[in-house]
Amino acid sequence: MSEVLLRPATGLAGLLGALQPRSEAPLPPPDLEAIRAEAHAAGVAHGFAEATTRERAALAPLRAQLATAVAALAAAAVIDAEHVAPLLVDIVRQLAEAVLMAQLQQDPALLRALAGAALAAVAPGQPAVLTAHPDTLAAIAPYLPLGAGLATASDTAFAADRIAVSGADFIIDTSLAARLADILGERG
Repeated sequence: MSEVLLRPATGLAGLLGALQPRSEAPLPPPDLEAIRAEAHAAGVAHGFAEATTRERAALAPLRAQLATAVAALAAAAVIDAEHVAPLLVDIVRQLAEAVLMAQLQQDPALLRALAGAALAAVAPGQPAVLTAHPDTLAAIAPYLPLGAGLATASDTAFAADRIAVSGADFIIDTSLAARLADILGERG
């Protein structure tokens, strides 16, 4: 709205103008609903800010405990490969030995390859003695080249998967457990 500036009249006209009642534009009635809504919104915002500040202060120790627990959980979840590797190798060895022994009980002829490998190292014509557990010896006896300088001996101290072939100047002592140790890199 533009404003018009009037200069006060001088003289008798100015005196007459000064005596006249002034008519100012009436003020619009206040919008009470808008004032109430604005005051309510400001009050809610102020109350929420105070409540949030109190809640944050009350929750600060719990957040610190939670942060400590998260850090401890993260530290506990770290896998130390040097610590775990021997445990895993041991578990693999035990599992493989259990599987091999179960297979030997179901099919003792599996020891033929082990006996064959030990006998292959013996030079022909050299006298040798094959020693094994009595059950193992009974399982592989039909497959052994007996006679040509090879004798057998049973030893109950031997494990079912162990075979030894010995001669005058050599001993070949092998077992499935020893081969498994070789595979796992446990023997030098």
